[in-house]
Amino acid sequence: MIGSLFGRGMGLLAWLGGIGLAAGPADGAAAGPFVRPPYAGAYEPQGVDERGLWMDLDEFERDLGQSPGVVRDPGLNAFVRQVLCDTVGADRCGALRCYIVADSRFNAFMAPNGMTVIYTGLLARLHSQAELAGVLGHEFAHFERRHSLAGALRQRSAGNWSAWISLLGVLTAVRTGAVRQELQIGLIAFTRGQEGEADALAARLVEGSRFRLAMAAVWRRAIEEDDALRREKGLRRVRHDITSLADDHPADGQRMAMFAAEELRVGSRGLDGGAEYAAATEPELPLLFAALVRGRDFAVADYVLRSRGEALGWSGALLTLRGDLFRLRGHPRDLVTAEELFGQAIAAGRAPPEAWRGLGLVQLRRGNAAGKAALASYLTLAPSAADAPLIRNLLDSGP
Repeated sequence: MIGSLFGRGMGLLAWLGGIGLAAGPADGAAAGPFVRPPYAGAYEPQGVDERGLWMDLDEFERDLGQSPGVVRDPGLNAFVRQVLCDTVGADRCGALRCYIVADSRFNAFMAPNGMTVIYTGLLARLHSQAELAGVLGHEFAHFERRHSLAGALRQRSAGNWSAWISLLGVLTAVRTGAVRQELQIGLIAFTRGQEGEADALAARLVEGSRFRLAMAAVWRRAIEEDDALRREKGLRRVRHDITSLADDHPADGQRMAMFAAEELRVGSRGLDGGAEYAAATEPELPLLFAALVRGRDFAVADYVLRSRGEALGWSGALLTLRGDLFRLRGHPRDLVTAEELFGQAIAAGRAPPEAWRGLGLVQLRRGNAAGKAALASYLTLAPSAADAPLIRNLLDSGP
């Protein structure tokens, strides 16, 4: 994941990730078809601070481009970039470079220099080209309005002011906590305003593209995912339609309501692109879901897998991933479910070799000798698999 790959870039990532995937309630979009303003060309950094930031970002991007955490699949990269270009326009798209990064989080961001990062966790949770267009349109709105640049400069300024206020408090024995809190609250309010601006522009960008505006469902699923996580961990449910004073992003429920109103205004015209999205992401499903399946939050992974299966259909690969999720948790009842899922994946046709591996491992664990035949089939289908030596040893060692 990106956080573990770059030590020097973590400071940059901290504020870039804070931009993230957020949408806020807009004051209302103007009537009439959206027309993009003339493109003024890529922004050139001004002053010492901005040029220094650009140097840091360029160095970070060079490291990112060489990272093993970047997904290299040319088809998937071309697909994502095409959705971006179709949403914001080919001229503006020329200023952006896209990187798909293996990370389970629901996030994406654009840096001030045009570096665009899309997490695999985001792609796992979306169901159509239209939804991807809405997300990328929102991130592009931050980029075009230079919100991320303003955020970086504000954080530096706020840090300087906070440090000076703290020092003044030490020298004068005056409590400064309330003053520094007011400074932070002011920055948060400013960020929320930017989120609303970015959200409104994103809705207009999608409306003016070939895609349908379809973001309310994204935020509905985000709410349902959080509720599933809280149920699993025994946490108190929270309201998703209100924000506290310290929240720097609007609540998911507010985002959902805003987009629902916009979608009602715009109507259902435009391409959804669910089938195209399914076809483009299917070859990389194991990578898109790997961190989720192997993570600690079973309920989250199961919710995301089920929501995709219900929306786009249960392929052999998706059934295999869900089978692995239950196999890895490993409760007795989970092993029964996992065996059923692996069997369904194989029966569905075009299942990956891992379906036979999962089936064999589960059957052997449940005392069923038929698991050896399934593991032998796995070795026949994937003789060069990374774990092939271990599976051969398992077959050779047993009765």
